[in-house]
Amino acid sequence: MTVAGKIAIDCYAAPAAGKPLEPWTYEVDALPSDGEVDLEITHCGLCHSDVHQVDNSWGIAKFPLVPGHEIVGKVVSVGGGVEGFKVGDLAAIGVQRGSCDSCACCKDGLENLCPKILKTYGGPGNDRGGFAKVIRYPQRWLFRCPDGVPAEHVGPLMCAGVTVFSPLKRFLMQGPGGPVGKRVGVIGIGGLGHLGVQFAAKMGAVVVAISRTESKAEEARSFGAESLLASSNEEAMRAAAGTFDVLLNTVSGAADLDAYLRLLKPRGTMACVGLPEVTEKCKMLLQSVVPQERNMCGSYLGPYADYAEMLEFARKHEVKPVVELYPLSEVNVAMERVRDNKARYRCVLVME
Repeated sequence: MTVAGKIAIDCYAAPAAGKPLEPWTYEVDALPSDGEVDLEITHCGLCHSDVHQVDNSWGIAKFPLVPGHEIVGKVVSVGGGVEGFKVGDLAAIGVQRGSCDSCACCKDGLENLCPKILKTYGGPGNDRGGFAKVIRYPQRWLFRCPDGVPAEHVGPLMCAGVTVFSPLKRFLMQGPGGPVGKRVGVIGIGGLGHLGVQFAAKMGAVVVAISRTESKAEEARSFGAESLLASSNEEAMRAAAGTFDVLLNTVSGAADLDAYLRLLKPRGTMACVGLPEVTEKCKMLLQSVVPQERNMCGSYLGPYADYAEMLEFARKHEVKPVVELYPLSEVNVAMERVRDNKARYRCVLVME
């Protein structure tokens, strides 16, 4: 709807920290500015980081807050200078809406590490996310949906997918032979982990799912894991010590890092992609890394170039998130599923 040179965008917003989302409307200019597009949203994934933001677990949220950064939709309007997209095209949006394009990180193709990174929602501009009928977005960070991949699968790939694909690509491709034969442990078989298992297996690695119990063993094998290692089984953990080249830690809460680090071979690497609440600290002994020259690092989203590569890899190798679909009007039901860690494995909102 256009009123006096403005468009009213219907959405769902959290009015304050920890409050249920409710219908809300905000206005934007009638036409997108140069370099911007309007995307009529068909699907939007619900990420655990959306819950963190709504609950203000990281202490950075601004309200009213419109979450959502796993967005798929149809281009309905384009601003001046937009190239590569036209009205009617299907497109996808992830976590990042911008970077400075001039710092050392940006010049090295590491836009995700830019100190002036802009996210899809929140931030200095208090931008609005994808729990909405329409989103206005910079064309620079808009990606083409791969042919043949359902929209409800594309959405979660734009956050969870690239978050696990990027570190696996980085560490599995190192050294002679690439990923073939390398042993990868994926810690946590949830929204991130079930995609991490699929990507690592399709890259050619030998994948072991690592979960607290053996309850997800059958599912893990269906995703491509050779086996499941139960972290609560002390004997099994001792037997697996020093056998992994790479560990992908998807756990968002505080974890027993020493127990996991002992699983690595000398000079092996554990990449952590989960973010706990800002007040929650992890501890580890330097003895877990120094004597065997093991590495522990963080990995954040993925650089610009990894998005298109990840989408094409997922299309070619049929990497598919397992999703639960909810109409936008049931957003609070979906939020509780994610908050209580009951989602199997990604909740996706469908716009009515």
